Amino acid sequence: MHPRRSSSTARLIARSTLLAARDHERHRLVPAGAVAPLTAMLAADGPAPWFNLALHHPAAGALLRRLEHTVLPGIMTHYLARKRWLESTATTALATGCSQVVVLGAGFDSLAWRLHRDRPEVRFFELDHPATQAAKRAALRVESNFTFLAADLAAVLPGQVLRACPAFSPAQPTLFLAEGLLMYFPESRVAALLRDLAGLTLPMATVLFSFMVAGSDGSISFQGEHAAVGWWLRRQSEPFRWGITRAALPAFLRDCGLRSRAQADHEVLREQILAPLGLAGLDLARGECLCHCTTLAP
Repeated sequence: MHPRRSSSTARLIARSTLLAARDHERHRLVPAGAVAPLTAMLAADGPAPWFNLALHHPAAGALLRRLEHTVLPGIMTHYLARKRWLESTATTALATGCSQVVVLGAGFDSLAWRLHRDRPEVRFFELDHPATQAAKRAALRVESNFTFLAADLAAVLPGQVLRACPAFSPAQPTLFLAEGLLMYFPESRVAALLRDLAGLTLPMATVLFSFMVAGSDGSISFQGEHAAVGWWLRRQSEPFRWGITRAALPAFLRDCGLRSRAQADHEVLREQILAPLGLAGLDLARGECLCHCTTLAP
């Protein structure tokens, strides 16, 4: 990403969510309470007249939906289903004893901010590039159990930042979440980040992350995506750099001190997230999976 601009992908997903909130079907996938913080963050990030036009004028919004169908069908639904699955898994972890939540590369996601207001006994931390985090800091008021930590995760490990933060306790069971982040780093950096998380807390930790599924030829992309997608990501200095097959992931995680508990692909998202909402017939992009893992016993 550009060192002095917020993440282009973070803006894209935030805008997609606001457009979905006005869609007659996909609004059911948008979490309650997500629209207001997203609107505030995008406003703090800077004006975008073209997006305001698309948001408030049905014809312009329909044009963007047709563009989505041409470039990468179902990607907006994928983003929303991905977030719902991660939120459900995260709330289960909190209900079963996690007392700290650390979100890496949070972008404009509102999950930790929404949860922290209802769970004053849980400590929440967001580590993100300062250029992206600036708009979030400006837009959102946080309580004492929420801490913003500026960090370029391409250069520093989460442990370096968290150990220097008085509010963080390595003796507390912790949930780490990295949504839409690891695919932007080379494999060696992904391994370093996961090993760091695995050794950061003494009690068992839970780690949730998304990953791109590598093709048989080593390609890293969504299935059926238009060439414009890769071009756009490279132009924004945010190309995909890491992917792995689902079969190879458990061994990779073991080398990092983690054990895979569950994976969720498009079929799982359709069954667990879309179907209960009556949305099983929607297009859903394929190529990115979610992983729920825990640290190995010492």
